Amino acid sequence: MTIRSLIALSFALLLVSCQSPAQAPATNTPSVPTVTQDSPAEADAIFTLVPQSASDFLARGMAHSARGRREEALADFTAAIERDPKLAEAYFQRGVLNFGQNTASALADFNAAVSLAPGNAEYIHWRGRAHSWTDNHEAALADYTRAIELAPEVADYYFWRGAAYAFKQDQASAIADYNQAIRLNPNIGDYYHWRGKAYTASGDFDRAIADQTRAIELAGSVAEYHFERARAYHSKGLLDVALTDYTRAIELDNARAEYYFWRGILFRDGGNPAAAREDLQRAADLGSQAAREELTRLP
Repeated sequence: MTIRSLIALSFALLLVSCQSPAQAPATNTPSVPTVTQDSPAEADAIFTLVPQSASDFLARGMAHSARGRREEALADFTAAIERDPKLAEAYFQRGVLNFGQNTASALADFNAAVSLAPGNAEYIHWRGRAHSWTDNHEAALADYTRAIELAPEVADYYFWRGAAYAFKQDQASAIADYNQAIRLNPNIGDYYHWRGKAYTASGDFDRAIADQTRAIELAGSVAEYHFERARAYHSKGLLDVALTDYTRAIELDNARAEYYFWRGILFRDGGNPAAAREDLQRAADLGSQAAREELTRLP
């Protein structure tokens, strides 16, 4: 199972007791950055001008991108590059737009941007994310580390390097990087969420519960936060509170097979085979092979 097929869902580091493969942070966690934009009035003015230089096309492309006009933005970034093949920002912005849709093109553009501006930490960071997308975690780690060397006060760089370490099952290194991300920006729910998952994978369920609770406090009711807290409660044998969180996760997102699967396992563990069967069947209907196998073992 590759990061490409899972990134839209989110990384999931489940317990060894019935573990499923690690997943990557969703692209909205933290989100793909919107390009730099001027005020609405200034942005409107850009569209009334006829671009002449590479910088003109770059500026208009960024305005298009800020308004969600992907194709127009791509055309302008390409025009900027044609007029000035050494304009690193145009490659970078085009790479961001292609990220997740045309990964090979995005990576090529990030490579060009980094080659032209090797001291730009953001370019290197985004190349690392493209490497992560293609499961090239060693290359991703190298880029995240270089970005941190260049800009050691950017919390996201530690967060993403932590995710790369988690993919390699190096939970201690992942936690250390999540710690740094939280130190630099203690108000991002996802940072606690991912550290909590690393604690869960390490068997430190109390810290996992505390982190998922903090994530919920900061970001509100997010399905994945409740699900991961339920997993930690479940592992501690606290079935009643785990059930509450599994159910809340399903209320928030009823299309995730693993949510039904694990609530079904909880019902099985709690001696309720009828409820277990219902949830496991729902998980199986959503594509869970583990649920299909578990159904054959129920009384």
